[in-house]
Amino acid sequence: MPDMNAGITRTYKVELDDRLLYTGHVSNNPGWQFPSHKHEDLFEILVIKEGEGKFTIGDIEYDAAEGDILIYNKGILHAEKSSKDKPIYICYCGFHSHKEWIIPPDRDPVIRANSYSAEIITLMELLFEESTIRGEGHEQICQHLLQSILLLVSRMLSKQTQSPDTGRQQIVLDIKEYIDMNYTQPLTLKKMADHFNISPYYFAHLFKNRYSTSPIHYMIQRRMGEATRLLVQTEMRVWEIAKLTGYENANYFSILFTKVVGMSPRQYRDNHKKTLSYPSRE
Repeated sequence: MPDMNAGITRTYKVELDDRLLYTGHVSNNPGWQFPSHKHEDLFEILVIKEGEGKFTIGDIEYDAAEGDILIYNKGILHAEKSSKDKPIYICYCGFHSHKEWIIPPDRDPVIRANSYSAEIITLMELLFEESTIRGEGHEQICQHLLQSILLLVSRMLSKQTQSPDTGRQQIVLDIKEYIDMNYTQPLTLKKMADHFNISPYYFAHLFKNRYSTSPIHYMIQRRMGEATRLLVQTEMRVWEIAKLTGYENANYFSILFTKVVGMSPRQYRDNHKKTLSYPSRE
């Protein structure tokens, strides 16, 4: 029974419409990172089997290590980066649900390692194996594995306390929201500062003090994050993705993408399509 002093425990009920979309893993790559991006229509669960990494979820950066579970509600910005000294091994899956959230808004999206971690890791590896091998009845097995994972996540949530109010500065949140809503537009530091009627210097200072990066660099990260998503989840051409993410010059986009992500757009698409396995969506 959960500790009643920890507040009301809200659990996740698996619904018939919970539908697995993809599963995969990342391992043995100390330079691995995935820039800031979000999924408007699906949820993701990641479990760390080995190593360490830094994960920015919403506007908070978390350190996570072996056994930790990360939950991304739909529409939540997130970015991931492996430790160079202790390369991360991640198992993950994406799925569709009509639920508004998987993890309640008042809970940390990182569930720390506990007695259920090993079981979650085993189930996630089985999920990846089934979706890769695609043996007889793999769709049904994958769905049952997903349901088991979600039920274990619910149990793990019962051990987690509610997140305290961090008292963030509203203006900085408004700035970040503005960039998130307009990052594909031709924004400049002056244009953004003018929108908030403050000086460019103060604008940049406020943002960097809270997020440890400049507004322009954050905008680029958002663009590259969206580009990585489009490269993996669509068949759009590179020049189309460049234009959609705010770059009229496809060559400049490719150069900048390579600098930020560490490989060209085409290399990124090829590498990730080799590691992802998509179960049937029927």
